[in-house]
Amino acid sequence: MLENIKIVLVETSHSGNIGSAARAMKTMGLSQLCLVAPKQEIDEQAIALAAGAEDVVKSAVVVESFSQAVADCSLVIGTSARLRHLQNTLIEPRECAEKVVQNLSSQKVAIVFGRERVGLTNDELLKCHYHLTIPANPEYSSLNLAMAVQLVSYELRMAWLALAEEQKQPFSVIENNYPTAQELEYFFAHTEQLYEHLGFIQNQGVMQKLRRLYQRTQIEKNELNILRGMLSAVEKRINRQN
Repeated sequence: MLENIKIVLVETSHSGNIGSAARAMKTMGLSQLCLVAPKQEIDEQAIALAAGAEDVVKSAVVVESFSQAVADCSLVIGTSARLRHLQNTLIEPRECAEKVVQNLSSQKVAIVFGRERVGLTNDELLKCHYHLTIPANPEYSSLNLAMAVQLVSYELRMAWLALAEEQKQPFSVIENNYPTAQELEYFFAHTEQLYEHLGFIQNQGVMQKLRRLYQRTQIEKNELNILRGMLSAVEKRINRQN
């Protein structure tokens, strides 16, 4: 089940951080690493700092964009500072781990760590269901990338072990009932196109609020199909009237 957890690093500036993050992952049983447009290629420093987790580094998937990295995931959690407009979706590492474990089985989950200096963009944060914040000492909250990955990976392992102990039986694989990030993006694009045509959306603020609403509800696939069917029905009626 832990193989369904993908750690995503966005535009990593230093190759050594990739190796250190891989080491942090492997100590907690995680192996799926995805790199979004890294600033440096995997080199000797990355391998050296992996310190035994070379397999995680060498098998890392490299993609060009955030959307590509999370396209096959049904739950996307992005790291963030305590931004005011994200208050209703902010979670801390322990709660994050519990939500991730609850969504495992055949479903894939992405936990995304932003750029070392500036984190994730607002557009990237809007594509996340939840926003992970680490309640560090406010007087000195400086965590490097590998530290953050280690802390979150530890909580993930503890939540997974707790669930295994509770069930006392092998995990069963259930049907994936949640849409992937890519399927949600198709829905959001369809929604925006239709609502702009109707004159309902006249600025990006409306679509951003709609995104947060749908992400927060963690809509299921059959529910998404109903919504897309409603959009198509409205389009057909408009076309007949024209």
